[in-house]
Amino acid sequence: MARYGLDLQQKNKSKKKRTVTFICVFMCFVILLGSVSVLLLWRSLNYDFNNIFVAGDVSTTKEPETTKTEEKVYAGEYLFLVAVTSDDGKETRFLNLISVDLSEKVIRVVPVDSNIADSKTGFTCAKLLETNGIKSVVSFLNNYYGKDINRYVLLTETGYKSFFRAMGDITVKVSEDIAYDTADMFLELKRGENVLTPDKTYKYMKYLCETKKGYECSKANAEIIVAAFNAFCTVERFSSADNTFSIIIDYCTTDITIVDFTNAKDELEYLLPKTSKEKLKVFVSDNITTQIIEESSDE
Repeated sequence: MARYGLDLQQKNKSKKKRTVTFICVFMCFVILLGSVSVLLLWRSLNYDFNNIFVAGDVSTTKEPETTKTEEKVYAGEYLFLVAVTSDDGKETRFLNLISVDLSEKVIRVVPVDSNIADSKTGFTCAKLLETNGIKSVVSFLNNYYGKDINRYVLLTETGYKSFFRAMGDITVKVSEDIAYDTADMFLELKRGENVLTPDKTYKYMKYLCETKKGYECSKANAEIIVAAFNAFCTVERFSSADNTFSIIIDYCTTDITIVDFTNAKDELEYLLPKTSKEKLKVFVSDNITTQIIEESSDE
């Protein structure tokens, strides 16, 4: 049958041989093509495969190195007078000096005894303010302390209340329980730290002015100013400082202009705490310039 018919076995062997031959030829082609590609790649890398690992435009997760810039250092001292009176201006509530020392990065709130008298006129600071105005007090205190007051701020009781309503709450520490009840107001505070709303801050100021006199009144109110600095002088608040200044400037009589404020913004930012671990260096002091150790004792 194989002689006169189809030889199927021989035919299958021929087909298998062609398949093996095709595979071998294809593999040779692939190897040849790969070799040529590798040679071309090697040539493009200047015949140095180490160049494969040289960074080009490929992005990397490594953080770029940044140059650490040093904070600009400021120097100089500035002195401000803050005075608060009744709405009609006929009664002085308290007087404080605020000394800003950029070299030490310190703010001192200095109580002023409103009973200090001018030897020439016999007028006390309070009387000078009520009779001749804030500029006469500035002139007298310049001579009394031997330091020039750079700017002043005069607030009435209403202006004082409006200022805190615009700025917000503060935290003060009181030495004893307070339960003050009069025909005009009621104030109740616990011994220790108290968070005061703007209205309570105003009442607390009024309470201090009605129960303390002269230097003691100014000193107690100086603690409120320190608390205000701590509450309001922050990096977050500073971002809207221009808008805040334009609001509070209408609540007081002052010789501080928007130009003064703009020119002083860098110095103000320099004093602010930069991290949560830092604290604003502000405290009550009896001295305008000599550094006082803050909270040297807790008696």
